[in-house]
Amino acid sequence: MSGDILEASDMDDMILKTEIDCQTTLYVSPIAPETYAEQIEDDNLGGGSGYFALRESRRGLKGHLEILAKAPSFEAAGELFDMFVSAGRRVPA
Repeated sequence: MSGDILEASDMDDMILKTEIDCQTTLYVSPIAPETYAEQIEDDNLGGGSGYFALRESRRGLKGHLEILAKAPSFEAAGELFDMFVSAGRRVPA
């Protein structure tokens, strides 16, 4: 994921990241206003402030970014991150 996708303008802005598999990464982070505008056709998420759960899929030469969820605070974003990560660890038999 390129550096201009994630917003890193403030030391208070935290980023959570985990590799789901060799082609998929989950991030929780604020995002740059340009990225928000590119990803959201109808602004039904209440604007670009807050933290976003993002999935980056790398298939072939180009990566694909998808917004999965939005949280109003870092604490709420951490809860979302934990839910996504723990759900990913449960592999059906």
